[in-house]
Amino acid sequence: MKILVVEDDEATREVMIMGLQGLGHETASAADGKAGLQKFNAFKPDIVFADIQMPVMNGLEMLEKLRKIDNEALVIINTTLDSPEYTLQALRLKANDYLVKPVMIKDMADVLAKYADVLEHRTINREVLGLISSRELCMEISNDLTLLGKIVDRLLLETEAAIKANDRLGIRLGLMEILINAIEHGNLAVGYEEKSRAIERGHDGLEKLIEERIHTSPYCERRVKIQFSLNRERCEWLVTDEGAGFDFNNLPDPNDPENLIKCHGRGIMLARLQFDECEFLGNGSQVRMVKRLV
Repeated sequence: MKILVVEDDEATREVMIMGLQGLGHETASAADGKAGLQKFNAFKPDIVFADIQMPVMNGLEMLEKLRKIDNEALVIINTTLDSPEYTLQALRLKANDYLVKPVMIKDMADVLAKYADVLEHRTINREVLGLISSRELCMEISNDLTLLGKIVDRLLLETEAAIKANDRLGIRLGLMEILINAIEHGNLAVGYEEKSRAIERGHDGLEKLIEERIHTSPYCERRVKIQFSLNRERCEWLVTDEGAGFDFNNLPDPNDPENLIKCHGRGIMLARLQFDECEFLGNGSQVRMVKRLV
């Protein structure tokens, strides 16, 4: 991947660059937002790691200007525990994710692995003549996480000429998070504490747990159902898993900055920021997402 690091602290910047190069990535760097924008235009990175509080031009200003240039670049904000309100503002400006300082090499490796599939399976926008006034689609998918990139791309093709270009990446990432949750926590019944313990056992601990569940009854028989509908006013997705459900009332409120420093429900919280409506139904095994078009 081509990765740009925008960070005013020289020591932090150098550590991040060395770590990313050690992971085999092509890198570029800048010490402030203004220089970061110039480097972005010249380097054309796949992913940007950017600090928020910087001289000349801060990370929020840079992000706002960057999104007018490119809607598809992935932007990861580096933040601190004492500035959650700035982090939430960055997410509303269409930052895709965030890391809490001090940023460790493992943190960067994990977030890069998370978005590698997104970069590999970018949706190809096709020109459509005329306005599609309505459309419906129903899919049933297995618990194979490796197929989610292609599945989400197929879903996004149904929205061509409907969802604005600057919203498409966020919708894609939001759908990915909801489907991962439906498979991992729904069908495969991997709880948050169990997931944490698996991750602590090693880099492949979670992968081994998921692989075991995929081939074990009753988990292996379960499917995720996706229902999509589009009309002139809205796109709606209904995702239903066959798990036991959960108490969704305890999910963190994505509009409360203090919840950004909590690990519980982080993926779902990020997903909820991408849609105009996002609600869990019944016992929590069904989630409904809406993107308004007007």
